[in-house]
Amino acid sequence: MQYIDTHAHFDLCVDEGAGTETDLIAGLETSGITRAVHVSIDVGGFYRAHEFAVRHRDRGIVFTLGIHPSSPAGKKELDAIERYTEKVMNSEEASLLFGIGETGLDYYRMRRPKDEQQNSFEHQIHLALKHHLPVIVHSRDASDDSLAILKRYAPVRGIMHCFSEGADYAKKFLDLGMYLSFAGNVSYKAAITLQESASHVPADRLLLETDAPFLTPVPLRGKKNKPEYVIHTYRFVAALRGISENELCDQILTNFHALMHDSNQSRFRRQP
Repeated sequence: MQYIDTHAHFDLCVDEGAGTETDLIAGLETSGITRAVHVSIDVGGFYRAHEFAVRHRDRGIVFTLGIHPSSPAGKKELDAIERYTEKVMNSEEASLLFGIGETGLDYYRMRRPKDEQQNSFEHQIHLALKHHLPVIVHSRDASDDSLAILKRYAPVRGIMHCFSEGADYAKKFLDLGMYLSFAGNVSYKAAITLQESASHVPADRLLLETDAPFLTPVPLRGKKNKPEYVIHTYRFVAALRGISENELCDQILTNFHALMHDSNQSRFRRQP
């Protein structure tokens, strides 16, 4: 079986003591994880994410460039993500850039004003469309506004990361063209609504992730999360959907490669 962690913060795992870089990469090998996406959340993390993917490209690591809704996103930061994206897309490492994000809206923490979050979100959607990249969306206590913004650009190719809503919202995001990705919190006993969504998402729009070092799945809840722990989420969701773990792995691999293929095909068509 080949597992994929479609959303992890390797830098935060190291910073928060979940393991060294060497430990985390070794964990992928021992757990059968063949691809992982290192997701950046602020301008300060762009170079670190880029270089991490370059160092570990042979382990299937790709990266994103994004400004989280809780991170500063003024003109200076938005100009920086534009420049860095252009730099990567015009380099030999363009194939390592998986998407733009995580971006979106977070009205739960509310660390940045709503207008700044919304402006940053739209700016990064434009950037993703310009470069034919998936947009990786964080939406917390902000589903209606997230939907309203995404509708302006529909159909949108991207991922609702750590999806946490019920079936009604799931359908609305799916109708816009988004994939839904579920993290370890889907395995929590109280997550009944979330489990309903994970049960009924069309197979060709389903992804799984850790969001490491956060949201550690059962049976390891309480520990710092690591990308290697994504296998527990696979086991839970396979049982939830009444399919084999091997079938689920194959489907998510297909879905992930579809996103990668669409991006690469679009880039190819753009060449003179």
